[in-house]
Amino acid sequence: MRISELVNLKINQINKDGQIFLLGKGKKERFVYLTPRAKKFLQVYLNNRTDSSPYVFVPFKGRNAHDKDKKISPNYIQFKLKKYRELLGIVIPTSPHSLRHGFATYLAEAGASAAAIQILLGHESLDTTTRYVNTSQRYAKKVQEEFHPLKD
Repeated sequence: MRISELVNLKINQINKDGQIFLLGKGKKERFVYLTPRAKKFLQVYLNNRTDSSPYVFVPFKGRNAHDKDKKISPNYIQFKLKKYRELLGIVIPTSPHSLRHGFATYLAEAGASAAAIQILLGHESLDTTTRYVNTSQRYAKKVQEEFHPLKD
């Protein structure tokens, strides 16, 4: 998901199977899917909430904490990501977008088709998605050059 899609996510966009309906960039419709683990943690989070906000992620502290029409901000997500990156000692700059890029690269390296990645990321053009596949091909070439039994 894009950060804008995440902060605007409403509870009614998630079905019982963990399928999330999104109206993304350019008003394009698509689905993303929660893993069983993410589904479990999200259900625990939602079960502990006592507010009536339609948004999935809401502020618990601060001046907006009890306003049912408020949701977390992109800045809040970026702040939390930076905080946990530092706590974990991760020195590589990380952003919500770099996590999205990493997800796509991981899928490509694991053998997912460019068309499937395009659908999951909500890209208009396959050209946008092929950047991830090209990254994957460079990785595969490097691995072959390093580990192929007849490399010498």
